[in-house]
Amino acid sequence: MGKKDQKWVATDPEVLLTLSADRKTVRLHVPPVMIAGQPEPLRLHADFDAKAIDSLIDHLAYLRARMLPTPRL
Repeated sequence: MGKKDQKWVATDPEVLLTLSADRKTVRLHVPPVMIAGQPEPLRLHADFDAKAIDSLIDHLAYLRARMLPTPRL
């Protein structure tokens, strides 16, 4: 997929990620995706346990650090 094919979706983090009623998982709600030839949008979600959330936080922090400009000495 080229950059011209990418689309940014603004969504509220409180809607994007929700805690389950039993407080054992966090659900990621991906905004509906329209697929050519399909009458209905594709609706996706993924559930993560605490260990997976910890790993995601660590990896996101690593990626975020790489986004920052190099510190000047």
